[in-house]
Amino acid sequence: MGKIIGIGGGFGDKDEVKLARDIMELTGKATPRYLQIPTTGYDFADGHSIAFYCKMGCDVDVLYLTHAYMTDEIIRQKIEAADMIHVPGGNLKFVADTWRRTGADRYLKQAFNDGKVLFGSSSGSMCWFRQGFDDCGPEDSFMFVDALGLLPYNNVPHYEGEFWQTFNRYADKTPLSSICCENDTAIQYIDGVWSVRVAERRPDARVWFFDASDGYKRYDLRQHPEILETL
Repeated sequence: MGKIIGIGGGFGDKDEVKLARDIMELTGKATPRYLQIPTTGYDFADGHSIAFYCKMGCDVDVLYLTHAYMTDEIIRQKIEAADMIHVPGGNLKFVADTWRRTGADRYLKQAFNDGKVLFGSSSGSMCWFRQGFDDCGPEDSFMFVDALGLLPYNNVPHYEGEFWQTFNRYADKTPLSSICCENDTAIQYIDGVWSVRVAERRPDARVWFFDASDGYKRYDLRQHPEILETL
């Protein structure tokens, strides 16, 4: 069991507030402890999110994994103390390499097993999956990146855009089925139950599933909720 919310992108204004409230409620704490891990942005923190969750009533902290003072004990203490862990968007390969090098991956897997809420947008969504398809290759080319592996699929964000639909040509290059989230959508895994979340401002937004067991056929998960029950 565990709790992950992988956001394709977007969720601004009223949708952002509602999403934050739901994440905070999932922690079961009146004053949740929010931890941001901005490794995806080369340890440049997402100041908007820090200020936002502070205003929402969270105790806020940041884990800078690349700083010279960082130790295994600091990493362990910060992750264990958190109720909700946020990874912003950025470079998926850099975050995957850094988490493995520092050992943060071990503590994040334990955080998942302990029921902490893990969430993020774009690369901050892909990082929780077994694999992500990110534009972090040479000259911003796309590549598959092995990630934390808490969820057993490949993940693609921002999928309504032509640039990210480059994935369509590569879907069958991975043995994994893939979950592709458009902006203003999220794929949610809450204690063994999968669901799709869509922002009120964009009710037509969709989450897609490329089924590796069915010739990589693409399914709209909002039109085929039965697939969610078999993931």
